[in-house]
Amino acid sequence: MKNASFSVIVPVFNVKDYIDEALNSIFAQDYDNFEIIIVDDASTDGSIEKVEEYIARINDKRIKFIKCETNRGLSTVREEGLKFAKNEWILFLDSDDWYNNGLFKKLNEVIQNNPDINIIEFTLERVYENMRRERAAYYDRGVSGIRKSAEENIMMGTILCNKCFKRSFLKELNLTPIPREVLDDVPFSMCAFLCSEYFYWLNFVGYGYRQRSFSLSGDKSMYPRFIRAVSFLENEIKRLKIYDKTRFQTITACMLGWYLSKYDDSLEYKNFYNECRKIFRSFDLKKDVKMPITYNRKLYRRVRLYPYRLFKLRLKISKFLRRLRGKR
Repeated sequence: MKNASFSVIVPVFNVKDYIDEALNSIFAQDYDNFEIIIVDDASTDGSIEKVEEYIARINDKRIKFIKCETNRGLSTVREEGLKFAKNEWILFLDSDDWYNNGLFKKLNEVIQNNPDINIIEFTLERVYENMRRERAAYYDRGVSGIRKSAEENIMMGTILCNKCFKRSFLKELNLTPIPREVLDDVPFSMCAFLCSEYFYWLNFVGYGYRQRSFSLSGDKSMYPRFIRAVSFLENEIKRLKIYDKTRFQTITACMLGWYLSKYDDSLEYKNFYNECRKIFRSFDLKKDVKMPITYNRKLYRRVRLYPYRLFKLRLKISKFLRRLRGKR
């Protein structure tokens, strides 16, 4: 069987200080069967010139560069890149992140041994500005292998950049274009997982996920975009005729629970909490419904029960007790 071919879609917007590192990480792979599709979303900081300089220096026909005349948003830019993709497997690399060496070879091995899979997920590592590195605790799933349940993957299933998708599967899926005001990773990834009979979990740290102070992932505008994403996801899985009420509510409780656990004392978070409370109180999840991570069920119950001021007070008490125990 011939080696798998990869199309790497790289959306670019005002990342002139990071784009070289991202592109270098692709060429550093000990693997040749790939193409790179760079889509610039009307950058204003010199990123376009930086990419053009890189292309001229590398002089490699595997790079395609598409420029958008107006700023269109991450989801639309990714969709634009998909139109130009020719290879059988799709990867998305954010232009301020990078791939670790050996990823493409590992992905190829999985594809050779599992020809029927549609999605491969691999581990990412968060890298902070102080160079602290962090792997999410719920990535410790043991050996690599087939997974058959979207719920098994719910905690990091919403992130798009640590996944590899079969292009024919995405074409058949034919997702509705995701509006800019929606957090696009959520409906894209979760619809793909819910429509896939099974996926492959690759226990390999293949992605460096840069955590910048002013990046999109750290923006408090993510809260309302996440709420809209849940609504969009519900409509989309109904359109795809894969809607199951209990399953959707369980998945939603887990996803929102993860964001709720990242507490910050801001008005945006307070509004997000109140929106989550409305959603949770409309759910009728039974006590025997299993949630993948224990704290999800605790958060789900607390948010249903407590208005924001009591939830905030409980958090302060919990933090005080933890500090008290630490002094003993």
